[in-house]
Amino acid sequence: MKNYKVSLTSSGAITQVPDSQRLFGALVYMYAKEFGNEEAAKFTKHILEREIHIALSNLLPIDYLPTPQEYLIDKLSEKGAKDIDLKKKRAAIKERSYLKLSELNKAFKNPEDCESLYPYIKQNSMQQLRASLDHESEPDTKLYSVPCMTLSEVSSYEEAKSFEKGYNFYLQSDDSKDACNFYKMLCESVNLHTTMILGKRASQGLNMFRLVGIEEQPECDASIEDFLNTGMLLPHLINFQNSTLKIFTSERRPFEMQGGWNKDRNKYFISFIAEGSVISVPKGLEDTGKSIVSPFNKERDIVFGNAFLFPLPQIKGGN
Repeated sequence: MKNYKVSLTSSGAITQVPDSQRLFGALVYMYAKEFGNEEAAKFTKHILEREIHIALSNLLPIDYLPTPQEYLIDKLSEKGAKDIDLKKKRAAIKERSYLKLSELNKAFKNPEDCESLYPYIKQNSMQQLRASLDHESEPDTKLYSVPCMTLSEVSSYEEAKSFEKGYNFYLQSDDSKDACNFYKMLCESVNLHTTMILGKRASQGLNMFRLVGIEEQPECDASIEDFLNTGMLLPHLINFQNSTLKIFTSERRPFEMQGGWNKDRNKYFISFIAEGSVISVPKGLEDTGKSIVSPFNKERDIVFGNAFLFPLPQIKGGN
């Protein structure tokens, strides 16, 4: 099993941090451009039927990992020390959306010291004002707001600045022919600095990223059983009892739909294990997640649920 870290830069504002499903959709689109729609359909079918293994993380601030907030809060509660202000400690953990690995190791060892963990990334929601021109009649400027998300890097108690260092995502793949073709396609796209659209409003310059690098990562020690989930995971084989999970539920819409949600169509909802969950894995990583058939285009589309799991040898022994 090979692991890779893929680096990107953002060319503008983002409306949200792209998740592993959105990344998968964009990468399959690139795969189809390289090998054709028929081969792309075969590729997704092989993933669905577990004939090949591909796992992806969400897009992450470069050199940062999602904070296992629920796990750390649970550990704080277990301590139950009277001299600990749990409310204040929980707030400090919740503010730290992403931590570097060195700070994560400190958090696992002493979660009560979470207020002293620096640097960290916090997410901020905002509204960005935009203007459009109406050309159908007399020129008229219309103002409207667009929800955006910014990331701030906090390096001390008082110093916070906009995070502009770039992003990365993790890829795991087996040595099958399809997976090798997928990796080669990705390498070529990196060499060409291909632009990826990872969200809505790309025509306004939002959610656009450029591929800039790819590097192989160390293989995972087979003895490790605990992992940090970094993507949108649909579980196949995990140890639920020894895991600490955060569940994310979203409404599903077909990719081709335009003009908003059709109220006459059935609504679909799906729940994932979200990033930052701590997963206990009883078998191999390739058996942890799964993908399912999309309810909208069953002959072509899948709901991708193979999330990249980052090894956590420091919490060996269960949760």
